[in-house]
Amino acid sequence: MSVFIIRFLPVIVFIILILIWYLLIRKRSDTPKRAPWFIFIIIAIIIFGFTLVLFRFIQFGEAPGGQYIPPKATESGIEPGHVER
Repeated sequence: MSVFIIRFLPVIVFIILILIWYLLIRKRSDTPKRAPWFIFIIIAIIIFGFTLVLFRFIQFGEAPGGQYIPPKATESGIEPGHVER
């Protein structure tokens, strides 16, 4: 899941920013205005950076440690590697 978020977060954040801007501008005036693309890009980069830092320092899932058991071939097929805790 985190790989998906890291790959697609810049696009998702950028689209959300554009949608929020569009909804706010549409309610304020009838005349269309130019989008502040530079500000959108800066905000998207900052949010993406904060998310990467969040994923780096907060561990989701199991705690680190344990004994790694490598994959091995058995009569019934290949037994995948796993970590025993």
